[in-house]
Amino acid sequence: MDETLLQFIRHLRNHGLAISTAETLDAMRVVATLGYSDPSLLRDGLASCLAKTVDDHSNFAECFERFFQTQVGAHPNETSDTTSDKPSDDTENNGEGDGAGEGEGAGAGAGNGQGSGGTGSSQRDSATLNEVIRAAAEAGLENIQFRTQRGVYRRKILNALNDEQKQSDIQQLLDAGEDEQAHLLEQLRQHQIATVKEVIDRQLLLNNDAAGKQLRDATLKDTSLSAMEHYHRERLPPLIRKLAKKLASRHRQRHKRARRGKLDLGKTLRRNIAYGGIPFHRFWKTTRKDKSDIFVLCDISGSVSAWSRVLLLFVQALSDVLPNTRSFIFCGQSIEVTDLFKQYPADEAMAIIQQRHGLGGSDYGLALNSFWNQIEDKLNRRSCVIILGDGRGNGGDTGIEALRSIYHRAKLVLWFNPESHYSWNTGDSEIRRYQSASHYVAECGSLRKLERLLDQLLSLLR
Repeated sequence: MDETLLQFIRHLRNHGLAISTAETLDAMRVVATLGYSDPSLLRDGLASCLAKTVDDHSNFAECFERFFQTQVGAHPNETSDTTSDKPSDDTENNGEGDGAGEGEGAGAGAGNGQGSGGTGSSQRDSATLNEVIRAAAEAGLENIQFRTQRGVYRRKILNALNDEQKQSDIQQLLDAGEDEQAHLLEQLRQHQIATVKEVIDRQLLLNNDAAGKQLRDATLKDTSLSAMEHYHRERLPPLIRKLAKKLASRHRQRHKRARRGKLDLGKTLRRNIAYGGIPFHRFWKTTRKDKSDIFVLCDISGSVSAWSRVLLLFVQALSDVLPNTRSFIFCGQSIEVTDLFKQYPADEAMAIIQQRHGLGGSDYGLALNSFWNQIEDKLNRRSCVIILGDGRGNGGDTGIEALRSIYHRAKLVLWFNPESHYSWNTGDSEIRRYQSASHYVAECGSLRKLERLLDQLLSLLR
């Protein structure tokens, strides 16, 4: 097994790339064909079988650069091939007996490299690094997570490298009076220990980067948007797209060719009359399921604009499973913005919407009445209406009659309130009245809660 490639694939998975077993086998064939000598060729070859989308390609390029800049030196397989094709005379001249073993031969090479130039030194460094990488793989270094584990993995790797045996060999040489040879072996050992430390630190940085990203995403999902600063809110769109992709893959209809369901007895008998009524051909009852029409109405006034932005980005990212979606926004009168999302990317469309229509005060009476007038002839028993707002109309008209008309016409009316449940029905909040004209009113104060609500909605619309 190619441990370097497997660690790289694990690194890709930690950074969000979905890589199957079959794609891993394809990557192994690519490495077997291309080798590690040409990084740009290797990057293009692995990208062809591991990166599937535009986002995957950019993510893959970053991970490749980050991972392989820590894997300095030749690959273990290539190093062994090179050393076998070019035997070193230094090893033959300076290796004295089997007591020093593998370390003694390398140490002699190191001494000769220092006298003759950089070639011997670079070969020694590559051989040492590859030997440490193999030992690190045996010690399970890819599982390191915390700085406090460095000592444990350092000892595991040194044990895999027979460090105690090397110390014993050095002591035997000192006792025999061979101080120069002992000094060379000690130099090699110290170089190997330094390489072990570097490999551990690099792997720790790689793992901490992935673990830190996962922790940051989990924190953003559970944090109320009202508590987030602008810097953290700008990190939400990629996370929203990631969550929407997961929801879409979970709820996307899979067309199965398996015959299942209830037998259509009448049709089966009619179609098999020619065979004397023997049911050679069976026919099953089918139910036609029409896709639901989704209407989304979001309050973009200053108090809840951040939540509306998140919901609209979520809905647009779910276009694969919610194709018949119309989006509306309001501060005062409801305005349809569906065409803006068709003309521009979701992030850019939201910026245009906020610039043109945001920062006003909420007028729920005007908003709900104008919304009803625009969708009245489109609503039917397949329609689902999602309204996001805090229900605070500043003491004005509530528009409750328009909402009741929507409630009686549509299949589902869902109200998502970003405020904490404890703040409902306080001050100028009219959410209790809106509850009487909605099928379900739920709190959506964080990204995780909104994800859960949309997951439940998609389950109902299956």
